Amino acid sequence: MLGKLIKYEFKHTSKTMMTTYAALAVATLMGSIALTRTGQNIDSVDTFFDVLGMVMLVLYIIAIIGIYCIDFIYLCYHYNKTMYSSQGYLTHTLPVSPTATFGAKILVFFIWMFISSLLSVLSMMVLLQVGTGGEFFRALSDINWGELDRNIHDLFGMSAGSLLFVFFAELILGILLYILWITASMAIGQLFHKNRTVSGILAALCLYVINQVVSSLYLAASGYSTATFLNGDLSDFINLMITGSIAMSAVFVVVLCVICIYINRKKLNLE
Repeated sequence: MLGKLIKYEFKHTSKTMMTTYAALAVATLMGSIALTRTGQNIDSVDTFFDVLGMVMLVLYIIAIIGIYCIDFIYLCYHYNKTMYSSQGYLTHTLPVSPTATFGAKILVFFIWMFISSLLSVLSMMVLLQVGTGGEFFRALSDINWGELDRNIHDLFGMSAGSLLFVFFAELILGILLYILWITASMAIGQLFHKNRTVSGILAALCLYVINQVVSSLYLAASGYSTATFLNGDLSDFINLMITGSIAMSAVFVVVLCVICIYINRKKLNLE
């Protein structure tokens, strides 16, 4: 039944998500055309087509940010609608536990946002390829990876592979953190019979403040002083920031998961 629930979640959300991905493809195409046009006569914007190209490029930047935000907002709306609104009654009558239902929805939410992130990065890489006249990927292939690895190790105190792993860990934890931040806020907000939306917003603000305060306390408790950073001990500072960021994100992901699961199992109060 859990597999069917995941399949249903993908089926129910795929139409909207695929539409936004198609819009991203169109925006990438328009941005590439604009970049090609402005690149042909970069020193002059006297013609109508040069101005049009620049406008299209600005619209591309707005579009890629807007599409990513639309994806996130839509999935938040879908989660709230199928968990805490009147439609939530149907969801919670399914022969699966509230924890399994929550896990399936968060998994699908995460996968869609991970795909959106990768497609956004790919879109920007396509524009870089077009803007450099086809030299971007060639330049990547010409990089001396051994020398780059040494430089990264000297700067960050870790290998290029470790840094890449950290990047993906931060990406995964970052997506999960924002998803669970919103879903935990929704869960807390629905505990109130009135003003659930306002209560959810206030809960989101409180959770954000708590996150920032705890992160600041961690850095203060680590004993790493600003003077050490100013003295040039950059690698230790970066390692501290990276490990601290990953640790704090992981802790908050677990805490927010516990909040959602506990409320969904013990304190559910549907409309």
